[in-house]
Amino acid sequence: MEFEKISITARKIIVAIDFGTTYSGVAWAETQRPDRRVAITSWPVSRTIREGESSDKVPSKLRYNGSNIEWGFSIPVTAPQDQIIEWFKLDLDPSLRGMGDAVTQNAARGGRNVDKLVTDYISALGDHLMYTLREKLGDGVVASTALEFIVTVPAIWSDLAKDKTKQACQRAPGLSATKSPIHLISEPEAAAIYALHGLDPHGLKIGDSFVICDAGGGTVDLISYTITNLRPILEVQEATPGTGALCGSTYLNMRFAKFLRAKLGKEDGFDDEVMAEAMDRFEKTVKRQFTMHAPPDETYTIPVGGLANNRELGISRGRYALKAADLQVIFEPVVQEVIQLVKDQISASAVPIRAVLLVGGFGASNYLKERIRNSVDRKIQIMQPPNAWLAVVQGAVMKGLAQSAPEKLTMVKVQNRKARKHYGTEWRTRFDEKIHRHIGDKKHWCGLDGCWKVYTMEWFIKKGDSVSENEPFFTSFVWTGPVNQGRIRKVKMDIYGDRTPRQAPIARDENVSVLCHVEADVSHIPENQLQRRKGLDGQWYYELNCKIEAVYLSASTQYTLLFNNQRYNSVTAEYV
Repeated sequence: MEFEKISITARKIIVAIDFGTTYSGVAWAETQRPDRRVAITSWPVSRTIREGESSDKVPSKLRYNGSNIEWGFSIPVTAPQDQIIEWFKLDLDPSLRGMGDAVTQNAARGGRNVDKLVTDYISALGDHLMYTLREKLGDGVVASTALEFIVTVPAIWSDLAKDKTKQACQRAPGLSATKSPIHLISEPEAAAIYALHGLDPHGLKIGDSFVICDAGGGTVDLISYTITNLRPILEVQEATPGTGALCGSTYLNMRFAKFLRAKLGKEDGFDDEVMAEAMDRFEKTVKRQFTMHAPPDETYTIPVGGLANNRELGISRGRYALKAADLQVIFEPVVQEVIQLVKDQISASAVPIRAVLLVGGFGASNYLKERIRNSVDRKIQIMQPPNAWLAVVQGAVMKGLAQSAPEKLTMVKVQNRKARKHYGTEWRTRFDEKIHRHIGDKKHWCGLDGCWKVYTMEWFIKKGDSVSENEPFFTSFVWTGPVNQGRIRKVKMDIYGDRTPRQAPIARDENVSVLCHVEADVSHIPENQLQRRKGLDGQWYYELNCKIEAVYLSASTQYTLLFNNQRYNSVTAEYV
């Protein structure tokens, strides 16, 4: 694909950070050479044992060693297991309670909260990124070129968890020193941009639909897309609201660790070091090699140095023979959950699904692919795009390039997304016995209009609605306040969400929760521009006719206040 040259003034370096539960990746590209997307593959290592570490990704692990922060491959192989903090990403979203707490509440945290852990880790990534850019491009180019960051987040996360990720990036000295904009993109959408771009263009037709299953370390995220245009660029839209769960390959590791401890934990010499080496072999080799066609008695070698020979247990010469039948028991519950998600996504789609594209580290599993193949309609192709492990970070770079020069650098465009929940706000409305009978006990008297009023929901997006970055949603409202209580300085609004599959309710109940507090500063608007109206109770009231504009992006929302035909970008959104 030919790219037109971009003017030198618009030149940027687009950096994507895929901060994962078990591994993280960083890739970048210059807007001048958008076809050259470079993934970082060389990482800092510990000075103890490792010579040098070349890998497409780096472990998402931390160790606080005195005043030093060790991360990724720089944590010594000999470091005690109880000093290593991992899987802490999952603690960013407390709404997905389950395992996040249990896994990461270990002594190594030393009372540090998840925000600090993420900030420290992202900062280390950022420092290494800057070192790599200076080495590859030269100090002069890096110093004189604007940077822009695209950070990936699971689509199933709450708005709060996504916002916390962005804030951690903004706090991280490794990134904040560059004063560069930071954008969020959902992981499955990034993966889709990469995977759909790589599909054979001759086999694609307008109207074809695909499920993208992004199976990573902690989360499994699914979205279905329908092709709406093939030329000049591939355009797609979401076919059904995305779904997902915590059932990534981290759970396989946990099940394997539990299995090994139960099997060999009482043997002399079984310690943290043996466990760490066994986990390493399981993670890098066994998990990836295991297929459905392995005979039950086929064995996989797990190093257990220092354990005495024991034929009955299957230990010989420091190696443990793990049977395929045992592996199947470890894999099945996790794989079953992913299969159910895929089947649900297929049946929720209003259009026939042509293929399932598996991406992400777990998505590269042969066993997972074969099990899905056997569980869904034979007409549906199950595909594993090449470099599935890097799909998210590569797609995020492509998205960043497209944002920096939409006309020239867009390769795959997501036109519309499907809302995953009802979004709305709560306003006072005139009490109507026919409609509001069930909330009649909550009515109250309004002096301004001289009538009974009640709080009801104003839903501006319903679950399943198409939302587009190019078409903002507007909510008109009137903000009132008695003049004798002083001038209005802030206009506040709470945005609510309802994630249940029901129809949007008339009034707020226990299933409707606050997503964020939106606040606009109007203290700089001259007093004489604030409209007033005399109430039926004889008092004077301020009455401001406002609008809130909401733009729903891939993984975040932008709010703007409109008042007297002017835009006030001074809106702050605090997520709950």
